[in-house]
Amino acid sequence: MKWVIFVSIPLIAVLIAVPWKTYNPTPSLFMQPAETKASAELSTQRAKIWTDTTTVYKGETFTLHFTTPNPPYLGVIDPKGRFFYIVFPKENSFGNLVPLVDSDRFAAMSSLAICTGELKADPYTYGVYENQPVFTCSGVYTFILGDNLHVDDPSLLSTARVRYVHKVRPSPPNSSMVMH
Repeated sequence: MKWVIFVSIPLIAVLIAVPWKTYNPTPSLFMQPAETKASAELSTQRAKIWTDTTTVYKGETFTLHFTTPNPPYLGVIDPKGRFFYIVFPKENSFGNLVPLVDSDRFAAMSSLAICTGELKADPYTYGVYENQPVFTCSGVYTFILGDNLHVDDPSLLSTARVRYVHKVRPSPPNSSMVMH
């Protein structure tokens, strides 16, 4: 009789545990509209960033546009994957690392002009205490805006991309010279 109890208790535990562990409830159809509504509200509350410029060349200026109020941080990732802080709270400055615009002033800004030939920012590199040039190689630069730029969920950030060509824009062909 002991062996029946000895065998049946683990057997009952397995029969209960396996279905319990593999149970994966699917969301109710009634929950989906509420989740969609919450997602839509979150996306409208999040600040937005965009630019009308798709490609810029060395020395050119373009404008980033924002919906206000802006979060305290604006950064950029260059084509090599290096990260730079452009806007951050002035009290977080260290050495010669200073924001292009302080977060307090940036909160109300609806646009920011970026000159590819002049922009220097905090390279977020250990041991570097001076702003460094941002536009140093051709490729896509991704500007990111948020309350915290180091997050696991990219949907918490707003982004804008600009293609940069690290040479002066070629002159258009001279249209005044017409061959007869």
